[in-house]
Amino acid sequence: MRTTSLTVPASPDRENEDAIALATGIGVVVDGAGIPADLRRGCTHTVAWYARRLADAFCARLVDRGTPMRDALAGAIAEVTALHAGSCTFEGGSPSATVAAWRVDGAEIEHLVLCDASIVVRDVSGRAHEITDDRIEHSVARRTRELLSARTAAADPHPDERAALRWRALEECRNSPDGFWCAQTDPKVAEQALIGRQAIDDTAAVIAATDGGTRGFQLVDAHDLPSFALRAASGELDGLAAEIRAGEEGLRTRSDFDGKIHDDLSIVVGSFD
Repeated sequence: MRTTSLTVPASPDRENEDAIALATGIGVVVDGAGIPADLRRGCTHTVAWYARRLADAFCARLVDRGTPMRDALAGAIAEVTALHAGSCTFEGGSPSATVAAWRVDGAEIEHLVLCDASIVVRDVSGRAHEITDDRIEHSVARRTRELLSARTAAADPHPDERAALRWRALEECRNSPDGFWCAQTDPKVAEQALIGRQAIDDTAAVIAATDGGTRGFQLVDAHDLPSFALRAASGELDGLAAEIRAGEEGLRTRSDFDGKIHDDLSIVVGSFD
């Protein structure tokens, strides 16, 4: 097996809030949620700090193949939560993250996805499929529409008000049965992670990516899923990242897009010869 990886910030002048961690036969990506500081005011730590600590703690637990992946993630969340002791109160909010990971276990490869990070598997016939959890997209959009419809003002909302309502919707939906699940302070959210496994003999490559790394085929049409999987398996991560960055520029002119133009981007690939 050959492992390749790439993680880059959204722009050179800002801290990367993604993190990756690697061990023999293991790849982990963590995407720290870049929410405004006032929505995590109960915590003194940065989003990047949280992502890095969680990636390292999760990867360390995955080394023991006898530990199920959900249990490893739960233990990692508990470990990082304990690091907050004495300096943070979580009532005012704290950093959170999405997670994707793969692990070779004997003749099989396992995967785990929590929230909208992704695992992409390319099989030996060249077909590719993606495993992700898109509940965040649907639940936050639904709650944002509800908040907008509850406004009493007659005028259309200013973009700043619309953004504030979306952040409110995000917080209300986070780790809620009617919303979405992500890593934050409660180890029990690991029970909501999507898991699976398949035979290595059927697998050409397995890829863990943050949503910044999957934007090329999910959002900006820089490449399609099969092309992404093939080129990632071949180690062409710099080229994929360049295509994503070029495609993101087109978001500036899209009237239906009000998110961030560039995003942190992380990809970890295990390729099997």
